[in-house]
Amino acid sequence: MNVIYSMEDINIIGKSVFLAGPIPRDNNATSWKNDAISILLENGFGGTVLVPEKRNFVAKVDYMDEVHWDLEALEKCDLIVFWIPRKKPYMLGLTTNVEFGYYINKKKILYGRPNDADDIIYLDWLYKKDTGNIPFDNLEDLLKKAIKILM
Repeated sequence: MNVIYSMEDINIIGKSVFLAGPIPRDNNATSWKNDAISILLENGFGGTVLVPEKRNFVAKVDYMDEVHWDLEALEKCDLIVFWIPRKKPYMLGLTTNVEFGYYINKKKILYGRPNDADDIIYLDWLYKKDTGNIPFDNLEDLLKKAIKILM
């Protein structure tokens, strides 16, 4: 599996998935993306995973240096997987909301969130309305579906 982190050259090998969702803005929260990478690896995904966080992740508030990489990766990927474990105040996902709305009818996406996520009612409604699908409530199930689509 080829894993490319933010600010690294986007050299896609095989099918690709972009892991979209909140980035911790404080060290009181941990990123969910390492779990996602492990799940993809354990389930035999052999393509490219685009991770919009730096390889040596440190929570930060100012991320404008990374937005150009994110946009390029979002445009190049085969599938965007939105996992939104939103928890206030450390995992807001405000940029994620914009990306979700922008790409829902532009690219193939999958969407999920844990049942205890904050403020996801509108995203759930929009996903059902525009795709006809029900949001996933389990990260592993979401990623297994992504693998099935991409393989």
